[in-house]
Amino acid sequence: MIPRLFSSIASTSRNSAPLISTYLRELCSRSKNPNSIYLTRIFDEILFPCLKNAKHYVNGTDGTVHSVRVPFHEHKEMDISDYFSALGYILTHSTATASFTQLIRLLSCYAEWCRVSSFVLGINTPTVVQMLFDEPPSFENTLTRYGHANTLKFSLASSVSAGKGEGREDVRESRVSSLQSVWPHSLVYPTPVQRAHASAGIGYGRSSIEPSAELFGTPWGHCGESVSFPSMHQSITSGRPLGTLALSVKAMNCVIPGTDITPVYAMPFLISITDVIDMLKVAGALRPMCLNCLYLRNNAGGCINDHAIKYAMSGDMNHVG
Repeated sequence: MIPRLFSSIASTSRNSAPLISTYLRELCSRSKNPNSIYLTRIFDEILFPCLKNAKHYVNGTDGTVHSVRVPFHEHKEMDISDYFSALGYILTHSTATASFTQLIRLLSCYAEWCRVSSFVLGINTPTVVQMLFDEPPSFENTLTRYGHANTLKFSLASSVSAGKGEGREDVRESRVSSLQSVWPHSLVYPTPVQRAHASAGIGYGRSSIEPSAELFGTPWGHCGESVSFPSMHQSITSGRPLGTLALSVKAMNCVIPGTDITPVYAMPFLISITDVIDMLKVAGALRPMCLNCLYLRNNAGGCINDHAIKYAMSGDMNHVG
């Protein structure tokens, strides 16, 4: 079962925080969930304080951003340090069983919750939500199931809230620390995207590039992959077949031009994988991996299929696996 949608909060206000908090508490404390002890910690130490104080992070006692260290699949001590990462964590671990089509709907749900939550928190919405998942033998097999009651794994994560300041650098640094603790190769500075932008004369131009600067959202730790990749680092480095799919939060929450359809509201009613992917294509929601994410994949020897590219280029939607 996947968590129900938040579509009931169609008209969101900052007074919605108690409603969101109540539902997330219920989601985290389900007794039959083997991950409930970690979900409760995430709720008590990240989600609830963020909603209460209208911030996307929690101040630690030493003045830095507070992190909660929990197991996340193959990473036994992942630091979760912001609201949107915490939200992705609980949506991942509160899902007992889901088909691949349901996973995409859950990713859409994540995009909606990011928009709703960002308004309540008074913060910019993350630009992208992302999912890393085991590639099954066949996506068309209805018996293929993901979730904590099954063997196939998936991880949800988002980019850091767009902008500078307000704890964003600390959140990125926390993500980078978790990534570097398990990653087989060192990170390069400036990042690959920063190098590409500088070569094109974008950003700092002739001046030296500040390694931690947010240059079009490209420092290490900014992308959702900086959370999802370390959560499945053993699968990546061993070359196990994985897939990734990233969606634009804005595209998923906006009316498709020339229609009265908003993708996040339409997705729950789409049954077939063909209709789901057609919706993502028409909405312009598919987002391929950036150069930073490709660098991580390639240097680790990973076999990660970018489904955003695959679906965008596919003309025959009858074979999407």
